[in-house]
Amino acid sequence: MRINATPLIKELQNTVNEWINCYTSFLLNNTIAEIKNIEEFISEVGDGIKVLPQGAEKKQDKDLLMRVMTHLRDVKMIKDRTQAEIEPMKQVIGLLKKHNVKMDEDFLVKLENSKTALVDVSEKALGPVKEAILPLQNKEATNIKDRLRKFEIKVAEYRQDFQQHCPYNINDSSPEKIEESYRVIGEYYLKTLVIEQEAKDLNNLETLFDMQKSTYKHLKDCSQELISLKQMWDLIALIDYQFESWKSTLWDKIDTDNLTRLVGEMRTG
Repeated sequence: MRINATPLIKELQNTVNEWINCYTSFLLNNTIAEIKNIEEFISEVGDGIKVLPQGAEKKQDKDLLMRVMTHLRDVKMIKDRTQAEIEPMKQVIGLLKKHNVKMDEDFLVKLENSKTALVDVSEKALGPVKEAILPLQNKEATNIKDRLRKFEIKVAEYRQDFQQHCPYNINDSSPEKIEESYRVIGEYYLKTLVIEQEAKDLNNLETLFDMQKSTYKHLKDCSQELISLKQMWDLIALIDYQFESWKSTLWDKIDTDNLTRLVGEMRTG
């Protein structure tokens, strides 16, 4: 018996080629996207450090200082990692060329140019630009430290207010008390979110100005206790509503053994 395997071989080859094209297309498109990101970052930083602030008294100058320092921070955080990624991308391009993948541009040249441009803009940003704005940075850092001290006082006062008004104690489990407790928890949840956002904004400034990042333990305590309070009052509400539902049971329908068992499960569960 003879079998013509040609159709099967062709079908297998087509399947293999489809997967090869899928894989190589992914590698090429991903590498092109990475190169574009690097080029856009270099361009954004280059444009962002062309104009430097001359002072920090006016809001316009202060905003410009923040933008320039943001670029310096980004360069400091990204440059080493990005430079380390360029060589693997070159290897990918070399692999694609080896498999005769069609490319519209010479991406090896683009990668080399991007590497050179990244080094140049990084040296400029972390060298002469950083030195030029250092006096303004130090002056603004003093203002930020004052803001941080005031915010720490605000957090401490909020913590006291939180502990004073949040429903820690259970003197009453009526539906009205439960509803009021949920209202207070929701109110302080929203207040905590606002203060947490302010803390994040200040943390970002601390990163910009190379300052030690504050942790605000009181704020974390409030956030964690809100979760515990919500869980506690959920349990209180569950038990209260369960007992209320039992009160409507007719005397001749009461199963004391079952009720005793359920109460025992509530105590242990």
